[in-house]
Amino acid sequence: MPWLATEHTVSDDATEWTFKLDERATFQDGSPVTADAVVYSTQRILELNQGVAWMFADILTADGVTAPDPQTVVFKLAKPFAPFLHATAWIFVLNPAQVAANEKDGDKGQAWLTSNAAGSGPFAISRWEPGNLYQFDARLDYWRGWEGDHVSGYIHQVSAESSTKRLALQNGDVQFADWLSPQDKTLLAKMPDIVVPKEQSISTYTVKLNNAYGPTADANVRRAISYAFDYQAMLDVMSGFAARIAGPLSPSLKGAMQTPVYETDIEKAKAELAKSAQYADGFDIEFVYVTGLEEERQTGQIMLDQLKQLNINVTITAMEWANAVALFADPEQSPAMFPIYSGSDYPDPDAYLWPAFHSSSAGTWMGASHYNNPDVDTMLEEARGTTDEAKRQERYDAIQKQLVDEAVEVYLWSPLEGFPHRAEVQGYQYTPVMGSDPWWYAISLGAS
Repeated sequence: MPWLATEHTVSDDATEWTFKLDERATFQDGSPVTADAVVYSTQRILELNQGVAWMFADILTADGVTAPDPQTVVFKLAKPFAPFLHATAWIFVLNPAQVAANEKDGDKGQAWLTSNAAGSGPFAISRWEPGNLYQFDARLDYWRGWEGDHVSGYIHQVSAESSTKRLALQNGDVQFADWLSPQDKTLLAKMPDIVVPKEQSISTYTVKLNNAYGPTADANVRRAISYAFDYQAMLDVMSGFAARIAGPLSPSLKGAMQTPVYETDIEKAKAELAKSAQYADGFDIEFVYVTGLEEERQTGQIMLDQLKQLNINVTITAMEWANAVALFADPEQSPAMFPIYSGSDYPDPDAYLWPAFHSSSAGTWMGASHYNNPDVDTMLEEARGTTDEAKRQERYDAIQKQLVDEAVEVYLWSPLEGFPHRAEVQGYQYTPVMGSDPWWYAISLGAS
């Protein structure tokens, strides 16, 4: 959607957004990208209610998006939503004719689209082997044209092992690699023909604490855990590829807290635990992490070592992600402590604070803490409902202070990241939004 629009306007109350489309835009079959295609694609998202549909839930209805002319799209929202402009980047505009021609049993083309494209982008699918590799070829007739040198295509090869990906990059078998361990990135950074970026991301890594059930439902216990944790040990695990966070937002987001309240202090931890009438003498607790994620296992080990000093006995349990998510729905089954990476679909505090801390999100993977505070709910609703940035920031300042004071989570770090790549790669720019692969349109391969 971003490149398809040439301009936009928004009403003062952030409920009506109007976009003008680029008249040059065409789908890959040569047909024009029209406002009707945007309407169709948006209504399809709402009807399927999967994937990115959560961004528009309770915000937009099917009849709220219209096309007054072929180049104009109007979104009339059910309620004000200041980050809507960011969210529109996730409206993948499809060719209605192509999708309709490949529908089966009313699936809106979902089965066909798993191995085919119906968009207007610069690359077309040429090979699709789920779980193995995906190949894309550059469209020479791309409607925006090409500036200077560019790649003729690229292959996304699926590989699970960090060491395997490191060796492939090191040997020149691939140009990019992602999801490498801090140790492998440290090794690659020493090689002159490899570039290992360390850009401040907008993602966060925190330990979700069950605020609704068990010992961690007690704010005094949560504060004790927060003071007991060894933050430097956690940063050491990340080998320089992480930065402390002071609260629920990455320090790179505008308005994020910058100075941590909780530093490692066992005496303060003991003092906080002593305030708990039920748990002052210690207790047993479980730390659950995703099978195979070593830094999460080491987070649990740090918890175990530190909380011993408070007579809190930690059991570390590995669990498949899908099984953990199934537990989140019930606060009595939800793990007491669970580490989670929170990426962002759009660079705005709302993208983190609403799905993690609004009571309507309790029981989801981001809302695994089961936090429920009517005052925070009200402030979140007010913040997303105004386009006045100063007023929004006032609300987010107050929300962050409240969440930190209650120690809703253990706030750990934000990654320093970027795709490690060969030095001959030109044009790569780090993009912190979740799901952003290298933007291949701008990439070329020069001399190493």
